Amino acid sequence: MCGMRTLIKNMAYRAVSLLPAKGAVILMYHSVSENRKLFTVTPDDFARQMRYLHEHGFRITRLKDVMALARKNALPPKSVVLTFDDGYEDNYANAFPVLKKYRFPATIFVTTAFIGGGTTRQGAFVDILSEEHIREMARSGLVVFGSHAHHHVKLARLAEEKIEDELATSKKTLEGVIGAPVDTFAHPYGNFDERVQKIVAKHYAIACGVKKGRITSSSDVLLLPRNSIDSEVTLTQFKGIARFGRL
Repeated sequence: MCGMRTLIKNMAYRAVSLLPAKGAVILMYHSVSENRKLFTVTPDDFARQMRYLHEHGFRITRLKDVMALARKNALPPKSVVLTFDDGYEDNYANAFPVLKKYRFPATIFVTTAFIGGGTTRQGAFVDILSEEHIREMARSGLVVFGSHAHHHVKLARLAEEKIEDELATSKKTLEGVIGAPVDTFAHPYGNFDERVQKIVAKHYAIACGVKKGRITSSSDVLLLPRNSIDSEVTLTQFKGIARFGRL
C-alpha cells in the first residue's frame, strides 16, 4: 500500500513539475542526517535536491526579499526559498557545505534555549548548533538566523506574558550571538493564535507557518506558507514541490 501511495504521488508531482507556475515556494527542512526519527532528509538526498535546483535554473531567493519581490510582481521564474527549523547541528555539518558549494542563501530558525547543547525530539537526542557555528554561518553571508522561540513550545497554549518572554528572549539571545538584528520568526509546530500574532508583529518583520502553499503578492508576511521536505519525499516529488509546493 505504501509503495502504491508513493507511485501515485510520484505521478502527480511529475505532472505538475512540467507546468508553469507563478510565485515562490518556501521549502522547510529540519534535520539533514541519517536519523529517520525526525523530520529528516539524508545528506545524500539533500545534496541531490540542491544539485537539481542548481542544474535546472531555480532562483534561490532570500526570505527577507521574497515578499517585496512578490508585491512588485518581480519574482524571477522558479523562485525557491530555503529554510531550516530548530537549528540542528547537522545543518552545519551536512547542509552548510552544500549551500556554500552552490552559493545558496538560507534561513535557519533556532530554538535559542538549546544553543550549544541539545534536545530530545521524538525519542532521539539531537545536538543543536553551537554559538561558534552560528557565527561562522552568519559571517558567510549565506545564512540568516531567525527565531524559533526560546523553547520549542506551542505558543498559543501559553499565557500572554509567557508568549512575550519566549519571543523577546529568543530575539535578544540570538542577536547577542550574531551581533546583528534578528527580524524573522517561525512558529514552533505552526501553532499560533491572535495573541501570538500580535506579539510576533511587535518583534519580527517576517514570520513563517507550516501550511503548504506558494508565495503570492497577497501572502501574509507574518504567516508565510512553507512546504515540508522529509525522508518520504522522493526526488520526483521534490521536483514538483519546488515548482508548486506540496499537493
